[in-house]
Formats: sequence, structure tokens, C-alpha cells
Amino acid sequence: MRTAIRQQLINQIPEIDGRCFEPHAAGAKTPKPYLVLRQGDDTPGTLWTGFRRIIEVWPYLPRTTFEGVDAMVQKVVSALGDQPLTTAAGEVFTCQYLGVAGQDVVDEEWDIITRGLRFSVLALQPVAVPETVAADPWLEALAAWTVATLGGAWTAYRSAWPLGYLRPSVMWRVAGTEIREKSRAVFEVRKRFIGHILGSTPNEQAAGILTVVQELGSAVKLCLDAPNKRYLTVQSPSADYRADALTAGQLAVTLSRSTSRPAEEVPYINEVYGDGSLS
Repeated sequence: MRTAIRQQLINQIPEIDGRCFEPHAAGAKTPKPYLVLRQGDDTPGTLWTGFRRIIEVWPYLPRTTFEGVDAMVQKVVSALGDQPLTTAAGEVFTCQYLGVAGQDVVDEEWDIITRGLRFSVLALQPVAVPETVAADPWLEALAAWTVATLGGAWTAYRSAWPLGYLRPSVMWRVAGTEIREKSRAVFEVRKRFIGHILGSTPNEQAAGILTVVQELGSAVKLCLDAPNKRYLTVQSPSADYRADALTAGQLAVTLSRSTSRPAEEVPYINEVYGDGSLS
């Protein structure tokens, strides 16, 4: 992961001329400008993203003016912020810019000025145990409908982001399930789904969100089992363009379906006797 970040910075910022180091490798005589990577602690993430790791990037420039630091900061943020990076093992991760790490720093002994930048890294993990349980058929139906709506260039994932995820893509996960009794013979199953839309560009991502939420609003029903004429009712689709695509998800929708209770097995009445009179 650290190697992939370092290589991305070297590729995207030619001014550093390959000078991107770990903290122990740079010194007072190191040619400037250069970057230093510092790795922070790992914290638990979510079931669908994996853990979070904090990475700090410190651009070091000659002790002149902080305008040069400002310019270098913008280049670092552009190189890493929300960019999918791939390790040598094929693991995909994304860096999210969190802001500066404290105040501007002036080191007179080394004759440098710097400012720390903090990034949160979402590290997706391979599945340790092979899945043996069939996927939720409602989730499958929603994912298939979404790809058909957005087009063949999009990829659909279920429940979690995989290693090597593609763009553009959508990931749906079940956020909750509710059972409501409608009568003694019928009950309603309701499931809340969260959708994550990840585009190749910001415009493609925004267009994908708009398309899905509009089409869900007009669909009314989604096909669950065409041969048996089973459908899901669409309720309350919504979108939040500001939500994070990887962690929070920008789409939400409730799907429901009414189901008959199974008939209880009771003894049949074989014969009825009467005496011919009513009291």
C-alpha cells in the first residue's frame, strides 16, 4: 500500500524528481522539494470496506515562502484524493483527504518549511472463508435491474466492495429488514437497501445517481421471479449526492412484498352427525 502511494506521487508530481521517502530516509542535505510518507494507526472500518489506515504526506520545500507549500499541497491532494490505487498484489484502495495535520512548520536547522496532509485509506480485504450461502434474491434482483438501467459499461457488486473493483460500478447492500402483519393470513416483508455509485468521473457518478433514483421512482415494481409472477414494490427511493460513495452510499430504497402465511395442518372433518332438531 505504501509503495503504491509513493509511486502515485512520483508519477503525478514531476517536481519532486522521484524524491518520496519514509521518515528515516530524508535528511538535512536531501535535495528539495521532496515528500515524506508517515503511516498512522489502523482503525476498524465497515463490513463492506475493510479497515481504515491514516497516511500523512509531508511536502518539504526550501525556506522561502509558504506559497510554494500551498502549490505542492494542491498537487499532492490531486494525486491521491479519491483516486483508486492498486498494489502489486492487485489490491485496490482509495485515499480520502482529511485535511492538514497541525500548523505550518519551519525548520531553521534543515532550512525547510512544510505542512502535513492527512489521508484516510480504505483497505479492502480478501474474503477469508468461501461463501456457501446463496445471495439474497432481492439483492440479486436489484443489482440486475440497476445494471440494465445504467448500461453494460457498469458493474454491480453485492454486500461489499471486492478487491480490484472496477469503475463505473454500483454496490448494493441490505441495511435492514422488517416484517409487518397485514392480516391473519398475510404479512409484508420490507427490506431497506443502500446503494453506492462509483463513477469514473464526478459527472458520470452524479449522472448515475440521478438515473437510478429517477428510474426507481418510476418503476413502481421490480421483477423478482418472472415465471412465477413475483414482484417487489418500490418505496421511498432517495439520493444524497454529498454522501461518500465507498463508505456511506448515496442511494436508499425500500423494497416490499406481501406473502401469505403457510396454512396450518389440521385434521379434516370426515363426518357430521345431527339429530334433526335445533335447540
